[in-house]
Amino acid sequence: MSNVTLRIVILTGVTATLLVLLAPRVALAQAAGARVKAPKPDLHGGGAHPSSIPNDVITEVILPGYHLAGARLETDHLCKVVSSVVSDTEIKMKVEGARTVDDKDDQCSIIVHTPNGTASTWIVVELTDAQQQEQAARQKAEGKAKAQAFLNRAGKIWRLRFEDGATQTYTATGANEDGMPTFQSSAGSTVKIAVSNDNNVTIVEQGCLRNGKLVGSQVKNGQSMGGCTPSGSWSATVER
Repeated sequence: MSNVTLRIVILTGVTATLLVLLAPRVALAQAAGARVKAPKPDLHGGGAHPSSIPNDVITEVILPGYHLAGARLETDHLCKVVSSVVSDTEIKMKVEGARTVDDKDDQCSIIVHTPNGTASTWIVVELTDAQQQEQAARQKAEGKAKAQAFLNRAGKIWRLRFEDGATQTYTATGANEDGMPTFQSSAGSTVKIAVSNDNNVTIVEQGCLRNGKLVGSQVKNGQSMGGCTPSGSWSATVER
């Protein structure tokens, strides 16, 4: 065998060996490249312009960002997208406010979907002047109804009996400036009595705090704290 032929054989063998050794690395690199996905949509472009829209009106809103091509838009019930034009760095939308006076939340969520992921932002939907007035009137009425219900739960007359046999009667006199139901004891002192939604009773007298659980129209497990006189346990009935 000539020297030239020998060199060709050796080089061919070395090349084959290198290909065998490098093949797994090449395959890994190709697999890693196949796993690299296109970036998710990114809305860190300064936020929607404008960031608030009037209710019941169609407003053009521009939403800057990145990797937005092919986006599909979704909103909650506070607004709706009437039409949109999407590019890779911007979404031009026509958005209509759809908020009602019962909606206390004023932020409409906008969710951007692409095949590579989702991103979200929001815009404020401003009620009209008439709707704001109606909402304020409703909230005022709701507040009055809650205050009246709180007052009604407290009842009109409480009759307490203490473990030493003493008794005390509290008669309703209305409510103080904080809406707390007020009573007058048979001794002439002012007492505050509150009954929570879960029927926990709190009686506050000067230097004295009494707690119990109202079941129907009775308290059977009353306890006294602080400088209460009489002290100790107590029971009660309430008239409404």
